[in-house]
Amino acid sequence: MACVAVNSLVRTIELEFLQPQPRPIVLQYGLIPGNENLLQCLHQKLGFLIELFDENRMDGIQAIKDLEAKLRDVAFQVEDKIEFQILHLYDAEEDLGIADLFGEKPQGETWYSFKLGCISEEAIRDIDAIHKELSKVKMEYERVKASHGRKTSTLAAASTRYDGVVMMGDSSQYASHSQPQDNIMVGKNNEFQIVKGMLIEHSSKQREIVSIKGMGGIGKTTLARRVYEDSSIASHFDKRAWVVALQYHNKLQMLTDLLKSIGCAVDSFTGEDQLAEQLYQNLMHQRYFVVIDDIWSVDAWNSVKASFPDNANGSRVLLTTRSAHVATSISSNNNFSHQKQLLDQTESWNLFCEKASKSGYAEFEAIGRPIVEKCKELALAIVVAAGLFSKLHTLDEWKNVAEALNSSATTTIDEECSRILLSSYNHLPHSLKACFLYLSVFSEDEEIQVKEIVKLWVAEGLLKAYVDMSFDAVARRYIQEFKDRNLILVKQQSICGRKVKAFGMHDLVHSFCVREAKKENLLHVVYENESNSPPKYFRWVSIQSEWFNRQTLYSSLKNCRSIFVFYRLHIFINSKFCSLLRVLYNHIHCDMVYLVHLRCLLSSLRVLTISDDPFCSWNLQTLSAYTIDKMSFLEFPQLQHLRCFNPLSDIPIFFHQNLKSISVLIPDQCTKELFTNIPYLKKVEILCCEDGWSDECINNLAYSHQLQSLHLRGHFGFPSVIPNINCLVCLKNLIRLRFTELTFEWKAINILSKLPKLEVLRLNSCECIGTEWELLEKENFEQLIYLEISLSYLKHWEASACHFPNLEHLVIKWCPQLAKIPTDFAEILDLKSIKLIDCRLSAVNSAKKIQEEQREFGNDNMVVIEEYTILVSLSPVFFLYCLFFISLPFFSKLDLVSPCPNNFFSMIHSSLTTALLMMMNKSKKKQGDLTYSSHTLKLQFNGYSILDAATLACKMQRFSLLMIRLG
Repeated sequence: MACVAVNSLVRTIELEFLQPQPRPIVLQYGLIPGNENLLQCLHQKLGFLIELFDENRMDGIQAIKDLEAKLRDVAFQVEDKIEFQILHLYDAEEDLGIADLFGEKPQGETWYSFKLGCISEEAIRDIDAIHKELSKVKMEYERVKASHGRKTSTLAAASTRYDGVVMMGDSSQYASHSQPQDNIMVGKNNEFQIVKGMLIEHSSKQREIVSIKGMGGIGKTTLARRVYEDSSIASHFDKRAWVVALQYHNKLQMLTDLLKSIGCAVDSFTGEDQLAEQLYQNLMHQRYFVVIDDIWSVDAWNSVKASFPDNANGSRVLLTTRSAHVATSISSNNNFSHQKQLLDQTESWNLFCEKASKSGYAEFEAIGRPIVEKCKELALAIVVAAGLFSKLHTLDEWKNVAEALNSSATTTIDEECSRILLSSYNHLPHSLKACFLYLSVFSEDEEIQVKEIVKLWVAEGLLKAYVDMSFDAVARRYIQEFKDRNLILVKQQSICGRKVKAFGMHDLVHSFCVREAKKENLLHVVYENESNSPPKYFRWVSIQSEWFNRQTLYSSLKNCRSIFVFYRLHIFINSKFCSLLRVLYNHIHCDMVYLVHLRCLLSSLRVLTISDDPFCSWNLQTLSAYTIDKMSFLEFPQLQHLRCFNPLSDIPIFFHQNLKSISVLIPDQCTKELFTNIPYLKKVEILCCEDGWSDECINNLAYSHQLQSLHLRGHFGFPSVIPNINCLVCLKNLIRLRFTELTFEWKAINILSKLPKLEVLRLNSCECIGTEWELLEKENFEQLIYLEISLSYLKHWEASACHFPNLEHLVIKWCPQLAKIPTDFAEILDLKSIKLIDCRLSAVNSAKKIQEEQREFGNDNMVVIEEYTILVSLSPVFFLYCLFFISLPFFSKLDLVSPCPNNFFSMIHSSLTTALLMMMNKSKKKQGDLTYSSHTLKLQFNGYSILDAATLACKMQRFSLLMIRLG
């Protein structure tokens, strides 16, 4: 219970007083010299005491709960006092300036030092008292345990009853199209076949609404995901989309997520009606499959159903819901509704064994069987219980936890799932508990980006530092722990498949997390039209609606440390009322002058303006916005991550050496002085300006000896030439390299084989001089795991398995001239996937041939993914002309070309379409059906997509610019 408070206070003491470079005003007022020993002592005692609570876990003992609550309150009070005192130092500076005008003197500097000493001494006395009481409780516990044996631990653990029922919910953990493979669905194959039949085997050609209904945690989303990812279903439909419906329905958010899911760009200022029309137009004349996961009400469906046209071609919308009434009201009829069944005993046990990884032990089965029975055949309860047991290593640990779970007389599934979640939570170390509770600030079914949550945990002081492990490494270890314990659901893997990129939480787990955070006085959630007043004390606020009493909320932000906004509304907050803020997340306008303690700003504002007033956020660690004004006069001694989507107009005059990532720079800013001053830089992105690349820019990169990730971008539509790519081979620690909109010869890419640690190479929208890529004998990419080539004129690729011995993932996009994948790739032992988008059929067939040979070698997991395969080979210029002119009507809607009369577009569109169809009919070598739709701009032959201009719309502008250059 004290984990958040203690971790936060420990980190605050480190940042304000114990780091090598404290804020100048603390030094000016002499707070450290007279109090350094006291602060060191307080820091050590806090760390030692929280470890004692971890080592002597006695869950269920009320005296322990009371002591943890007391420690929590002490830590919160001490931290508030310390941070307010630092804030008052800045106020004193202003008072000093005013006093000087009248010849007056404020309180002396020694008074502030004396006050800090009093705060520290009182905190040490309180902590010593708690330590003493903890020792007494431990001694009594051991005495009783020795007298009564195991019964004591059983009774103690049994007393951890969870008072209350968690809100029921069913997750939507699979919002992305490509999901990891470790989400296990045991049994119920007949249910998969039933739902599959409703989707693609039923004779109805109308748009049908299919529903999967069942209680929260029963596995509706897992079943829907398995159906969604099935290859036969994916190939049956032209477009697929997945969206999560929130409990508090948000039409704007649902429409936005649907459009993003089918690959459409969405402007944050677009209204609901325009989004609804955009979705309708994108689905018109398409055979589509849309999953709306976890829908709560009929009104939620009614608000968006008009955006799903009935094309009379077998389109389907699949809903998952816990409400039988919702399923009955929305489903087309009973033939399109399925009741999700609970697992039977065999399926339940198999799932438990799979997740707990303890099968094959007779002792384990004797203990585990009763646990599975207590889970009432509910998939979520089984998975969470298995996750808990997977972290227990001795037979005694298994028995103790099993006795606690089996001792309850509760009968409802809600209560059992809540108790299992509580037991799993109680067995987390305090450091993991703190990070787990912070996940409560995210809205239900939110996809949490790992790179963001790591920065947020660091800013809140929840991560414990280790000498041999960075904060990022610690955070990723914690995320793996949560994954192993089945407390989070992986939504996206990194492109190389080795790290978690994004994750979510099951509704039941999220509800439990919110409940615990509120119980600890940590969280306040602002829901739509909520009438309840905010609690007197909270540390984090999550705003999930635009309709709330702003004045009431703002007046209660005195002790708030984090503000999150999950609505597209931009809100303004007067920083004078929340001067202890550390974290600002999303659409928040706030004057940063008064945010003395700000550590992390992840802004979605178009322009972030930093005023000319003195900048006091000395401990700012992360700064991210679309555009940042006025930075050159500022000092950022603690800044680690600087992210600006538009090029930085100026650079701070001083960067501390701890800076780890920076973007976007322009070549003129890439000086030797910049890179030598930040020796630990690991990630950088550089955007080429109109003047092009300079020799100095690439040469100076060599001074970033620790650089691990580099992204070089040219101007959109006008790929620029890198003058001296050879210099990049000096970056011996480079792991990820990405080129976008650049021009180079293929032999220049071969030079990159000298990078000893390169694992990811992405060549996006690059113009490579020449149409053949040939690698010589010693040009081997020894460590390369992921290779991506897109929008290239590559025709012939000569390479062997020796050139890419460790390649796992190959992605080829929009390479219409590439004839085939090198056949020797069949000999790459670890090859896992080849993905081809808008490539020729011959290239797809060569990939499938590689897949067949891989399976002959025993690699059954290697897959080939194809999308929008091109059946007809066209010359490059004619191919580009066709794409350009067929897209003209689409351009006219997007204002990407000069407006012309509609009849002009129709005439050009019709003439060129006819010519293209005639050429294709002459070119095809086998009989088949060739179809064309002017509404969707799509050509199909025997079910294969030949061109899909709606999908390629994002590339049309670049193609038009290429046409201008070709004359």
